[in-house]
Amino acid sequence: MDRMGVLVGLAGLTLVCGLGAGAWIGDLAHDRVAEQALHAASLQGDVVRVPAGEVAYRPLGNFSRDGKAATPGVQRLPVGAFDMMKYQVSRRDYMACVAEGACADVDTGAGGLAQTNVNWIDATAYAAWLSEQTGQTWRLPTVLEWHRAAAERQGDAAPDEGDLDPGERMLSQYQRGVFLRGSSSPTLRPRGGYGENSLGLADMGGNVWEWTDGCMENGEIGDDGVITARDPYCGVRIAGGRHQAAIIDFVRDASVGGCAVGLPPDHLGFRLVRER
Repeated sequence: MDRMGVLVGLAGLTLVCGLGAGAWIGDLAHDRVAEQALHAASLQGDVVRVPAGEVAYRPLGNFSRDGKAATPGVQRLPVGAFDMMKYQVSRRDYMACVAEGACADVDTGAGGLAQTNVNWIDATAYAAWLSEQTGQTWRLPTVLEWHRAAAERQGDAAPDEGDLDPGERMLSQYQRGVFLRGSSSPTLRPRGGYGENSLGLADMGGNVWEWTDGCMENGEIGDDGVITARDPYCGVRIAGGRHQAAIIDFVRDASVGGCAVGLPPDHLGFRLVRER
């Protein structure tokens, strides 16, 4: 074979190998995309469509009337429909985010139990990562969304609205909180261990309080209990549970400190809302 033939043959071999390598790389990329899609779908889990409705809501924070601590009245507020995770984010779900370096490792291990020992910052980091994984927008629920989703599984531990001195207010809040907790144990249960509420969401009002995007509020109220001035303080976030809790946003275990208002939660976890 002459020199020209050798060069043509090598060029042809290079072209064929190049096409083959390109196809192989393309297959790998396709498989990777499919794997990521399946992984993202498994992380989303079951999603429940929560219908629009109304909630009876009392803001949580520090309110005063004529310079004296007071409890605001209950407001009835509308909430639009939204999609929410049926279950709390599990340790297995969260560790996938840790493995990719997008979430802090909080040393609870993997498995199907609810991810606890997370702060508000951890929860929002996971939401951002899951949004990137799925191409959808995931976020923490608003306080009103969480109340709507919890339905009959949450209560009000605010102090009595009467004219109470500081000691009486603390006692009133403590007694209401203890009543709502009943004989609950801090031992974590498997997913679904607290059953489903009337809207089909599991484990609402169990022993894992759930971070929301709501902020503690400071303000003033009138003689009729209506808020006349309010100022959110977002260094403290609201966690939903058997009763509301106001927790400093970097705290992962409120049972040992960091609860700004009310009784501390047994555990802190979260579930997310998916925007349409």
